[in-house]
Amino acid sequence: MNIIWLTQGGFLFESGNNRLLVDPYMGDSLEPRGMKRMVQFPLELRDLNPDVFLTTHDHLDHLDPDAVTAVAAAYPDCVFAGSERSYRHFGELGIPEARRKLLQRDQTQHLGGFDILPVFARHSDPSAIGAVISVGGKRLYLSGDTEFDPAIIANPQLHGLYLILICINGKLGNMTMEQALEVVKALRPAKAYPMHYGLFAVNTADPQPFIDGCRANGVASLAMTPGQVNQL
Repeated sequence: MNIIWLTQGGFLFESGNNRLLVDPYMGDSLEPRGMKRMVQFPLELRDLNPDVFLTTHDHLDHLDPDAVTAVAAAYPDCVFAGSERSYRHFGELGIPEARRKLLQRDQTQHLGGFDILPVFARHSDPSAIGAVISVGGKRLYLSGDTEFDPAIIANPQLHGLYLILICINGKLGNMTMEQALEVVKALRPAKAYPMHYGLFAVNTADPQPFIDGCRANGVASLAMTPGQVNQL
């Protein structure tokens, strides 16, 4: 599987001919609220070609109305998946029921060539989820937006992972870098990459202390470059 970071909490996962798009913030819907993006979305719409558009929760930097409507129009076979509030918001944006999938925590769905297990996240959207994504015999955990909670560490589905993609910004309902490192130390994946930084000046963090902390504990880590392919 190839992983492309799209800034913030957004990713494009590629496995064979299958593509899973998660939380892409493509527009500027938050600029009127004082959150001007520091870097542009790293890919063109024509480069995405997703089978599934997955949203972890219903906040504008994750469920971006501009991204939803653009992808829906450009890729008529793309399925839009999310938990309760996201599922409902997709409908409000004109996505027909036949193209929507409701995700329930702890219930695996096979979508677009990927096994997706929604898991607990503690966030201001009470239906927010993280996701365990499985393909080719390897599993990764995408935290989405979440505060630290002991339930994350206690979840048996989050042990034996190959890769963790975890928020580190410590603001607006997300765990701090130190808390993210505690999660990594408890779950002991082979690799852990930081995310949810570098897009908004008011909501960012330095990833290097997290990377250094992972490496000091025997977990491979790096700072992803937006738009660049990383192999799982």
